[in-house]
This record gives sequence, structure tokens and C-alpha cells, in this order.
Amino acid sequence: MKLRKILVIFIAISLVVSIFVDINRIRVENNYDTVEIVGDLKSFKYLASATGKDLVSVLSDMKSAGLIGVAVNEVTLESLQQSGKISLSLLKDVGNLYLLSSNLGNVALEDYLKSLTDKEREQYGNYIVVTTKDVKIFNFLKEALTRRVPEDELKVLEKRGSYAFVINKPKDAFITKGLGFDESDLELVKSLGFDVIPRIENFTGIKDKDIKDYVDILKKFDVKTVIFNGTDVLGNPEKISYAASLFKKNGINVGIIDVPMGKKLQDGMNKFAKFDDYRGIKVFGVSEAETQKYDTSEIVNRWYRGIIERNVRIIYMRAKIDNSKSAAYNIQQNQSMIEDMTKYIKKAGLKAGIAKPLQQIHQSKLTEILISLGVIAGGLLLLQMLGIGEYVLILLGLLGAVLTSSVLVSRFNDLGVKAVALASSIIFPSLGIGYFIDKMKEILDKKKNLSFKYTSLKIFINSLLISFIGALSIAAIMADSKYMLKIDYFRGVKVSFVLPLVFYVLYYIIKIYNANHWKTFMERIKEFLNIDIKVWHLVAIAIAGIIGIIYISRTGNEPIVKPTELELKFRDFLEHTLVARPRTKEFLIGDPAIILGIYAAFKRSKAWTFIMGIFASIGILSIVNTFSHIESVLTIAIERTVIAWVLGALIGMIAVFIVDKILKNIKREY
Repeated sequence: MKLRKILVIFIAISLVVSIFVDINRIRVENNYDTVEIVGDLKSFKYLASATGKDLVSVLSDMKSAGLIGVAVNEVTLESLQQSGKISLSLLKDVGNLYLLSSNLGNVALEDYLKSLTDKEREQYGNYIVVTTKDVKIFNFLKEALTRRVPEDELKVLEKRGSYAFVINKPKDAFITKGLGFDESDLELVKSLGFDVIPRIENFTGIKDKDIKDYVDILKKFDVKTVIFNGTDVLGNPEKISYAASLFKKNGINVGIIDVPMGKKLQDGMNKFAKFDDYRGIKVFGVSEAETQKYDTSEIVNRWYRGIIERNVRIIYMRAKIDNSKSAAYNIQQNQSMIEDMTKYIKKAGLKAGIAKPLQQIHQSKLTEILISLGVIAGGLLLLQMLGIGEYVLILLGLLGAVLTSSVLVSRFNDLGVKAVALASSIIFPSLGIGYFIDKMKEILDKKKNLSFKYTSLKIFINSLLISFIGALSIAAIMADSKYMLKIDYFRGVKVSFVLPLVFYVLYYIIKIYNANHWKTFMERIKEFLNIDIKVWHLVAIAIAGIIGIIYISRTGNEPIVKPTELELKFRDFLEHTLVARPRTKEFLIGDPAIILGIYAAFKRSKAWTFIMGIFASIGILSIVNTFSHIESVLTIAIERTVIAWVLGALIGMIAVFIVDKILKNIKREY
């Protein structure tokens, strides 16, 4: 049996395994089908204040519109000050006031200031001073602060109904730190029939008892999901395993805030999710600043994009407030956002309700090895296309199989999975591009009459399907909870975009110009460098360069060149019309270019075949990029890809019809 057939068999086995894994992944995703709209209690308090309505009335209005959960933040010194329950200042300011008038209205603080020397007053000038006459607030703060502030950095003052605290912490940072929950907030939310979602905040020096106290509160209010506040998770760094074990024991889910690739998750989230058996729910929200900046339709569109593209199942809503508008307007616009989003949730085939976690999913080492063998086989086929001999290929194949399998069964499994996925994202699009070039060569040689429509559609479908094999492999080998929840993700997006294009240029020269040997290849390069440059060549190079810069800069989740307003509107239209929005670079550029490249080959134009082939390569390789976003819903990824093929073929055929008519008219005139 020839080596090529053996390699194809390995790819076929890998493809079958990948399809089975992908079907199971789709089943898991289909069960992850409930989207919960959660309102931020703090922002709705602001809405109530801005509209002059009571909080219960505002929340009831939102509930009638479809708000399901309410997120409750911990009390902070800042929130207590804003509600008028405490007075907050720096010791130097209080000291200056005391020098002017010895009566501060707080005897506990006055006695403390009397006890300080002038040097101590200057030394402690930036300490935070908190005063109150409410004994309940005093007791709450005493318990909270003694847990969070070392003994030598906290003074607790109490005398004749006057209470004060002196805290050695930077004011701006510390007054926004969580100090525990006001249970009356939790009780209010629960009494109105909302799903209670506490925003627990970790703190330095947290102990087992502190974590248990948090969990006791969660149990008391029948909490199903927690979204951590701040930069790290509960228990981070030393107590993560203990906190996660209590969450797991009590069936409490964790909201995992969706962040752009390359941005950090909350510290410790990876460990917490692992210890908690990945009981995670993706959370997406528009920031407070963006909420006030964008109009309601843009906010809803962003929410919608989150659920269909990134498997988000908790929409975190902050109230939108326009102080120039009436109270009725402000209430109505927030209700409308909730109502519109609820409609979109149902339109996407999902349910509105209390979110449930993604079912845990992992792949066996055997499955990963079988998929990787297909990728290795694909790589060997690629090298064979470049003229590498069989003995070298067999040696490389055995070495690759042993090395890859060893890494996948070792503690470096994550690295192995990512390496195989990256290799797949380069190899299979390159194979599809290679197939496209081989067929262009046959057409340019034109040894027999060919039907344009049949030939073009055959090459179009086969080129894309070859790349699609790689896409299914990536979707399968990375079908794991940590990737689907975007706790970890595919690496090397830009590399997977650039290398197949480099392969295209090299293989085009080798195949089309018969540069099968190194000497011949260098001669063809020399000929290319000595060609007479015409103005249209320079124009074409400049256009290609601009497109290339935009193309590379637009890859990844944080593109340097942002989409235009018109493009965003067009995307929104496609999303709401088709649900699975095809990628613009595929159905408008890359896929039609495959048809146009074939047409150029039929017209015996090597130059235009080459130019169209570059754009065709973008369509071929873009497929794997879609599937490398593992947090995306797999069925949506498949649907958007197939839609792109259909639209791309149609646009390509129309473009060929128009170009052909133009060329015939020009020929007629001359």
C-alpha cells in the first residue's frame, strides 16, 4: 500500500473520531440552553434615586419585563457613606477641624485625637477615619474590619454612643473594598422572587471560618450562582481548594466573567473551576461607562452576540440612566432592553430562566492521540506535496507520533493539545490551498475540455472541505470544559493566518512554474525579480499591501483596526436575519475569490490566478479560525461556515458572469 493511502486512512480515522467527539460536544452545548438576565442591584438603586421611585417599584417593573436575577454587591465604606450611614474622611482633615473646634460631635474620636502627639498626627495624616452613631453599623464594621485589617493597622473607638474607626489603608483603594453583605439587600431581592446572585469579594488573610460564613449566607438565601467581585476568586491564593470544595458540596455554581483573549481572568479562576468540577456559567456584561455611552440597541446587540457567539448564559445588566430624560422614559428604556433581549434569546432557540452550568466534558488521552495522528498524517501529506521523499516522511511520521503521544499522556497534556490544534489550523488549510493550486495547474495546462461550472464548484467544495477537516479536529481535541468556558484558549491565531499564505506563495511558484528542484526554484525567483514593473503592478502591490495589513491587524479578539460603524450595522443585520452570521472575509472575499481564481485559470492568466489565489487562500484558512474559538457554540460555527460557502459560491458565480460580460464587450470593441 502506498504511503499516501496510509496517510489518508489515518486522516479518515481521525476525522471519524473528531465527528463523534463533536456530536457529543453539541449535545452538551444543547443542554446548556438557558440564558439568565441579571440586574446589578447597585445600578438599579441609582435608577430608583434618579427617577424618584422606590427600589421595590423599580425592581418590580424590571421583573415584569423579564429580569430574572439580581446581583448583590458587598457593602463598602463608600456605599455606607453615600447612604449617609457613616462619615468618611482623612485623619489630617479631622485633626485640622479639631484644632479649630474641639467639639467634633464624636467623643470617642475626640479622646483619640487628644492622645496623639503632634508628630503622630502628622505621621497618621492619611489614615482613614470612619465615624457613626448607629450601633448596628458599628457592630457590622467592627466585625468586618477586624477580619480584613491587621490589628496594628486598625483602631476601634467607642464611647458614650459615639463610634469611630481609624484605619491605616490607602483611602481611594480601601473604601471600595467589600466588607460583607447587608442581609436586608439579599432578603429584599429574595422576597421579590428574583434569583439572588451575590458578588462575593475575596480579601487578604481570609480564613476557613470566613469562607464558611460566606457559604452559610449563600445556603440561607438558596443561592445557586455566585459571581466573584474584584480581581480574584474567593480563597485566592491559599484557600482556593477549601472554598471550591464547599461550593461543590453545596451545589453552588460560579459565574465566569467573559474577557477578551489575552486578558486575565480573575486570579485563581482556573484552579477554582477545576476544584469545583467546572460548575461554570459564562457571564457577559457591558461596563458602566459603555452602558451610558451606547444606545439601547447597541447594548442589546452586544448581549445577543455574547449568547450566540461565545456561549454566554448570564447577561449582566447595568441600568441605563439618562438624566436629561423623564423618569418614565428611564424606566421604559431599561424595560425595553430586557424585553428585546428576551425575544432574541428565544429567537436563538434558547430559553430565558435561571442559568445552569455547562455539563463537565473532557476527552480521553486515546481520543486525543487518535485525532493527533490524523493531524500528523496531514502534515506528512503536505511535505509530500513539497517533494520530500518517502523514507524521510516515514521517519518524521514515527518520530512525530511518538513525541506527540508522549506529550499528550504526560503532565504537559495542555501544551500537547494546543500544539496539535495549532498544527491542524496550519496543515489542513495549507492542504486545501495545495489542492486548489494543483487544480489550477491542470486548468492552465488545459489538456482536455472542462466545464467551468462543474469544475469550479468541485474545486470550491473540495478545497473548503479539506480545511473543514482541520476545523473539526480542532473543535474535537479542544472539546474540554476549560476551553469551552474560556478559562483557557487556543493560541497562535496570527500564526495560523500567516503560514498558509506563505505556503500558498511557495507552492504556487513550485507548481505553476514547474520549480520542482531547488535550483529551478531559485531560477524562477530570479526571473520574477527581473521582470519589468508596470504601473498596474505597483498599484496591485500597494492594494495588496494595504489589504494584508488590515487583514493581519483584524485577526484575533482585539484587532488593531476596528470594524467601521457601517460594518457593525451590517453584522447586526446578518446576525438578526441569519442568527449564524457568516464571516465577512469568507463570504464576501475569500470564497468568491476561489471561483474567480478558477475563472482566471480558464482564461490562462497566471497573474490574475495568482492574485485571486491569495484571496481564495483567506477563505480556505478562515474556516479553522472560526472553529478555534472553542467558547463559540459549535452548531453556530458550522452553520455560519456553510452559509458562507453558499453565499460565497453564489457571489463568485455572479462576479464571474459580470467579469465575463465586461471582457466580451471589451474584446468586441477592439
